Amino acid sequence: MSDIHEWDPSAATLSNTHRQVLDKAWREREGNQLSITESDQTTLRSVLPLGPLGWEKFAENYDQSTVVQWIKVLVLCEEQLPGFECGAKSPVIGLARVLRNRGAFPDDLTAWIKEHSTNRFLPYGSLLDRL
Repeated sequence: MSDIHEWDPSAATLSNTHRQVLDKAWREREGNQLSITESDQTTLRSVLPLGPLGWEKFAENYDQSTVVQWIKVLVLCEEQLPGFECGAKSPVIGLARVLRNRGAFPDDLTAWIKEHSTNRFLPYGSLLDRL
């Protein structure tokens, strides 16, 4: 039997642990500078492959301010930490969609995202994905 295991991204799911890591990252940041442990980074990286739809489903039961905080944490992760680059598959896209569907997307959030991110797909995603 082999010691090599195959990783199946479809087996990854978001849980209360991920919510706690995102909330902790928000509380412990200094301005727009994250202070996130390597263990917490690994926890979040494990669910990045879920893409926008997985994150959209995860966030649908959380309030606007929580989802906005998570968006900001994930934008900062992508810019400040290795291994968080997601391009058009960024979880920010799904989280932003949740807010837009509720009519609760803050007027200043797009400007904040553009100011703090070099990901050209944020916050709306790829045009091809929306067709």
